Amino acid sequence: MIPVSLVTGFLGSGKTTLIGHLLREPGLAGTLVIVNEFGEVGIDHDLLEASSDDTILLANGCLCCTIRGNLVDTLLDVQAQRAEGRLRAFDRVVVETSGVVDPAPVLGFVFGERRVAAAYRLGAVVATCDAVAGAALLERHPEATSQAVLADHLLITKSDIASPAAVREFAARLRRLNAGAEMRLAVQGAGIDATLLEAPFRRRQAQPAPHLHRHAHDDAHDGRFEALMLQATRPLARAQLDALNAAIGAAATPALLRLKGIVKLADAPGCGVVQASPGQVHPATTIDTPLSQTGSLVLITEGAPPEALLAALAPFGITPPARQHSL
Repeated sequence: MIPVSLVTGFLGSGKTTLIGHLLREPGLAGTLVIVNEFGEVGIDHDLLEASSDDTILLANGCLCCTIRGNLVDTLLDVQAQRAEGRLRAFDRVVVETSGVVDPAPVLGFVFGERRVAAAYRLGAVVATCDAVAGAALLERHPEATSQAVLADHLLITKSDIASPAAVREFAARLRRLNAGAEMRLAVQGAGIDATLLEAPFRRRQAQPAPHLHRHAHDDAHDGRFEALMLQATRPLARAQLDALNAAIGAAATPALLRLKGIVKLADAPGCGVVQASPGQVHPATTIDTPLSQTGSLVLITEGAPPEALLAALAPFGITPPARQHSL
């Protein structure tokens, strides 16, 4: 049976960086990636596209809210396409969950479906854990705790920009939550290879303990999170990316959980990438991926998006859409 590995972790903890790194491993050439995004636009899909020919995007919702339809149907559909020769053969599936999802129902719903369980088996559950903001996230968001508790492998990310004392304290806290998991430090994917997707010997039962799913499906997250897709109305010069980052940093508040944008460049090939996560605005980067449009930005917040942040983006031609998605 084909193993299905789950990569989970709160918003901004490094899931996409990890998967992008893993997909460059020769041993994972036969991997099919399924990306679930909370928001209106598939930015993670764009970032992964250069590494995988078969990336399937599940947009517009937390995985907990779409699992009974989209993911199960997707797994069955790609299996049928593979059998009929319409999709290249794959020997592993990696699912990147939305950062605001509790992974317990993912395991229960997917492997509780008879047709899925007949074709797929549960691989490793990997949780990326942010050393900079992780302790605060564990305090504030039960989803982050559940992600750590259910993991086979705990990857402590951003240890290069957190203090050694903070990393040690955070690692000790994670160990108290999940004594049986393997724990590694991960800096931009360094030292991470395909063995990460193999479940350790302590393999748990595929069905998680019921108490780990803290909410019922119909009141998941209590409407706390909102995702807003903003459109870039014009290309930006490369030099403007740093100014954009500075504006984001000046206007960011604790309500900002994730910001990720891709903008077409006016004076260079490819596009610019801007990202922010709790407590951190990441350096702007450029990638060679061509864009047919001028670009998009996804903003995920707890509660309504801060007006000051929207105002800071406007001078760069990044404007809100007509509607937003909340959960």
